[in-house]
Amino acid sequence: MNSKLKDGSRLQKRPTLDRMFASTSQRNDDGLRASYNISLLIAKSGKPHTIGEKLIFPAVEEVLKTVLHKPASAFIKRIPLSNNTVEGRIDEMSSDIESFLCNYLQTTHFSIQLDESTLPDNAALLLAYFRFIMNQEIYEELLFARTLITDTKVFLARVKLMKQNIGRDEFSQFPNLSQTSCQEDDVSTYVQHLNALYSDFESRFEDILTMVIPPWIINPYGDIEETNVIILEELTELSTNEELKVQFKNGYQQFWLQNNIPVTYPVLWNIARTFLISFPSSYLVERGFSAVTNLLTKKRNRLDIISRGDLRLTLTKLTPNVDNLLLKHQVHPSH
Repeated sequence: MNSKLKDGSRLQKRPTLDRMFASTSQRNDDGLRASYNISLLIAKSGKPHTIGEKLIFPAVEEVLKTVLHKPASAFIKRIPLSNNTVEGRIDEMSSDIESFLCNYLQTTHFSIQLDESTLPDNAALLLAYFRFIMNQEIYEELLFARTLITDTKVFLARVKLMKQNIGRDEFSQFPNLSQTSCQEDDVSTYVQHLNALYSDFESRFEDILTMVIPPWIINPYGDIEETNVIILEELTELSTNEELKVQFKNGYQQFWLQNNIPVTYPVLWNIARTFLISFPSSYLVERGFSAVTNLLTKKRNRLDIISRGDLRLTLTKLTPNVDNLLLKHQVHPSH
């Protein structure tokens, strides 16, 4: 009887097939998750994708062997970190963040900042950023990176030259126009058009410099001089809200980003939001071009910068949804 109980006990302690499968599946998921997380660290560092196998694996092996006195092969083989694998993981995580941003931006207000710079190979690169509010926080994220046939400064110089040439009846830059006889009034019209085009491009991105910020946005509890009755009414109500006033010590940005502001003071919020999502400087694009230069020194070409996910992951403040990416691999185990 005791022998049977002991045998039964031993049988109960044996792992069932379901448990073994779950355990194996969990180990596989852990290895895959580690592959994504390490690939994200590689992207953030701007290092070559080969660093996983060349440096990270040897370092892990040394730690396991020296500190934990365990063989590393059982752990390492569960974490795919080849050059192609890391590249694929980075692209997946970048696409995940990009998809989230595109969906979210359809539901909120945002501003865009554009700038171009010349790369080491004399190519022109355009970076676009957008600034928006999410979860009581201001985010500034990369929208896209594109190579340009020419940059804005060169384009403006060409427009100016075209205007000068047309003004003295020199149409060599306009082959079709040079084959026709132009009246003086026509030439004047063309010059006016080029003037307007030049002015438009010159001032298109200068709007933030002429933006006037109402004093009550910086200090809603100071002396207010406001002629708009609706704005004044909400400001008066706001000035008596002691609970909100306590939050003002954290600065005016955090003050306006409180959840109840848009609901309680919609008129003030619509005005304040415009200034909150405006770019205060060109720091972001300068940081972006610095990251581009750094990535290009890692034996990558311009196509990599534009088509791969390294730049977005290097610059983003968001975290990719690795859980969703893991689910996709479970649905398609052949991957």
